[in-house]
Amino acid sequence: MPVEDSFSASPESRLLIQQMRESLGLLRVAFDSTGEAMLIVDESSAVRWANQQAADLWGGGITLQMVGRPLSALLNFYHLDRRPLGEEEPSHPLHKARSAEGRNTFLLQALSSSVIDPDQSRLIKRSVSWRLIIQMNQRFVLLIFRDLDPLEKALARQQQFINNLAHELRTPLAIIAGNLHRLRRKQQFSDNVRQSLSDATAETQRMATLVDNLLLLSELDADSRCWKLQVDDLRIFLDQWTVTLSSGLRGCLWVDVVDEADDYLVQIDQDALHSILDNLLDNSCRFCRSEPLIQIRLIRTESYVELLFIDNGPGVQSEDQCVAVFDRFARIQDHRNPDIADGGGLGLPLVKSLMEGMGGSASCSSPQATASSGLNGLVVSLRFPHPKSSTGMVNSD
Repeated sequence: MPVEDSFSASPESRLLIQQMRESLGLLRVAFDSTGEAMLIVDESSAVRWANQQAADLWGGGITLQMVGRPLSALLNFYHLDRRPLGEEEPSHPLHKARSAEGRNTFLLQALSSSVIDPDQSRLIKRSVSWRLIIQMNQRFVLLIFRDLDPLEKALARQQQFINNLAHELRTPLAIIAGNLHRLRRKQQFSDNVRQSLSDATAETQRMATLVDNLLLLSELDADSRCWKLQVDDLRIFLDQWTVTLSSGLRGCLWVDVVDEADDYLVQIDQDALHSILDNLLDNSCRFCRSEPLIQIRLIRTESYVELLFIDNGPGVQSEDQCVAVFDRFARIQDHRNPDIADGGGLGLPLVKSLMEGMGGSASCSSPQATASSGLNGLVVSLRFPHPKSSTGMVNSD
């Protein structure tokens, strides 16, 4: 009588395996029947899984032809203004997925020679979302591609309207500012009239700044900004930025480098970072009720360089406020200074969008986190990932 194989699966195990196969089969059917194309990409940017919708677009209808191939061999990403988008650029989904999940709209081009329909080689517009997945100590990125639904198309039209409106407002605001400047130079006006002219000039400048910020946010939302990224030393850049400030503002802030021996090289767009620091400084001066005191701390960790911008203002008192300060047009009522006009509520949202556009991140924390600085106001943290190389320039034009 033959001896039964001790390693053969028991009936319970065979039933469990069969149920798992059926579940995976049904899951596959569900993914293939969705209207969204899906890909899972590993750390080497190779495709590890694709559903049928993705295969129809970029794999000639066969999912197995996509597995193991580099994503760059299957499709190209483009900005909405048709500029090529490389995988190492900060706005590329694979790059942005390293820090957080998100979604944006891109133009895509199929590269596979096995694509059945030759018209599919044209650029198509898709909403692309990305999410980092960590499984068994491996990092993967889930990419989901879908056509723009009516709501997103309506939002895109609204965004275009805001962009056009901001452009149209620039010219009349410039004319008003010029006329006010000429009137203020005349000597025959009384002090009350001069004060009124001064107030009108300040309000006009505030409106002009608001329009400029709206245009910049519109560019960032539409992914149409031409980034000029280069590797730079944050310490040197801060020295150059402080030189542009008035002597009074320079006297209000100091830079603290935690370890002078550390490497503070980061990849930045100088114009963008200049705007970020200007907005942070303006925000601190606007909300500090006494003379502002500001500390900038540089800290280097294994994965990023952190710039802490700390002031002696009212700060934030809850986690909800830490999130709300980056919402557009949001203002914390407790922080309003009746002696100073509101800034429009776009400064910190612009800081966040510019940081994310450079591949970094921005966040803020409550006053309890500032004990080591001696200040108990708002703490804004800017985190810059380490560049892949410490020399050279990356230009996304």
